[in-house]
Amino acid sequence: MIPNANKETKKRNPRLEDIKDTLRLLIKNKLALTGLSITSFYVFFAILDIVYPQYLGVGPGIVTTLQRFTGPHISAAAVPSPPTFSNGWYYYLGTTYYNIPLLPAMFAALYNDIWDSALIVVSGAIIGIFVGTFSAYYGKLVDEVVMRITDIFFSIPFLIFAIITVTVLSRVFYQDNISIPPLTIVALSLVVIWWPTYARLTRSITLSVKSQKFIEASTASGSSRIRNIVVHVIPNVLSPVFVQISLDIGNVILLFATLAFLPLTFLGITPLTPELGSMISTADPFLLGPGWYAAVIPALFLLIFTISINLFGDGLRDVLDPKLRR
Repeated sequence: MIPNANKETKKRNPRLEDIKDTLRLLIKNKLALTGLSITSFYVFFAILDIVYPQYLGVGPGIVTTLQRFTGPHISAAAVPSPPTFSNGWYYYLGTTYYNIPLLPAMFAALYNDIWDSALIVVSGAIIGIFVGTFSAYYGKLVDEVVMRITDIFFSIPFLIFAIITVTVLSRVFYQDNISIPPLTIVALSLVVIWWPTYARLTRSITLSVKSQKFIEASTASGSSRIRNIVVHVIPNVLSPVFVQISLDIGNVILLFATLAFLPLTFLGITPLTPELGSMISTADPFLLGPGWYAAVIPALFLLIFTISINLFGDGLRDVLDPKLRR
């Protein structure tokens, strides 16, 4: 019996057991599970917009697809119509400007909001991880210079810096005749200001990790600094970074929607751009009239998604807390 027990012990994968424990604790956290369920619902429609955009009726070729609802002539003169259940699920929430069915338009907007926000956060995290770990591990002058650069970024308000960066990048791309989607320019602009947060986070963790005994043993065995950073330091900073990513996506989506809400017509962001911030902005004239739902419903749709992803992020932070796992 003892040899068999030893074999079973050897067969256990510590990382697999750790993942199982994480999932078990996550399921027990009702708020985190609720946030994950709602977030998964939103992500499902964002994926559907990529795989089968014809089902939603509003995809990348939005002007062409709108003609199935509005006819050959697209006009903004039509006031949003109230919800109806007699014309199919497209019209369950009524229509917005240009007679666009509100429900499929919001689902289609998730493609831009979720994927561009994920691009911002993941790209900023990757840049910040490498900058923060190298800065802390090498220390001295390198660390001092990098931290002063991050201080400069933190001293400028995010929204103002984002607007300035959007304007500068748009002029650069257009002057060089580089064809980049308008919302991608906004995403790239936010990446520029999002990496310092992760650089500071990973730097603080790296300062603690590099003083551990296993780093000293690795260095004594002949391991180089770069190998220590890539093999030993970065894997130890990923858990807090994943938590920060889950918390930041909701904030980035709000900031992304705020920029799309602004009149950025010079970028090519028009009322025909399926994006929640743009939808709210364009429906603003109807807010105090009979078509108020054209602005309120997309705003609630965005609010629910932001709250759900923050609930999931808070739960993930609690689950990954070493004190809770004991």
